[in-house]
Amino acid sequence: MAPGLSALDVLNLILIVGLLAALFGWAGGRGGLRSAFARIRALEDVQETYDIRLKRREGAVGQAATQKRKTLLQERDAEAEELARQLAARRGRRGGGMLFPAELTEQEREESAAAQLEKEAESLGLKKGNAG
Repeated sequence: MAPGLSALDVLNLILIVGLLAALFGWAGGRGGLRSAFARIRALEDVQETYDIRLKRREGAVGQAATQKRKTLLQERDAEAEELARQLAARRGRRGGGMLFPAELTEQEREESAAAQLEKEAESLGLKKGNAG
C-alpha cells in the first residue's frame, strides 16, 4: 500500500468505494427493473392489440352467422307463405274447405239465408215444427 496511508484511511477508502458501488448497483438494479417492466408492458400492449383484433374477427363471424340464420328463416317463411297460397288456390278450385270456402252462387246464398231464418224462428218459438 501507499506508505503515507494509515489503516484508518484505507478503511475509509474501502467504505466509500463500497458505498458508491452499492449506490450504483442499486440504481442499476432499479434501472434494470424499470426496463424489465417496460418490456412486460410492451408485451402486454402487443397482446392487447391481438386480443382486440381477435375479438373484432369473432364479432364479424358472429354477425355473419346471425345474418345467415336470418336469411334462412326469411327464405323458409317465404316458402311457407307460397305453399299456403298454392294450397288456398287449390282448395278454392275444389270447392273449398273449412278454412278456405269456395265462392257461393246467388241461389246458394238465398237458400242459406232462408235456412238460417228458419232456425232462428224455431229457436224463438215463432214457427212450430211440422206436426202431422
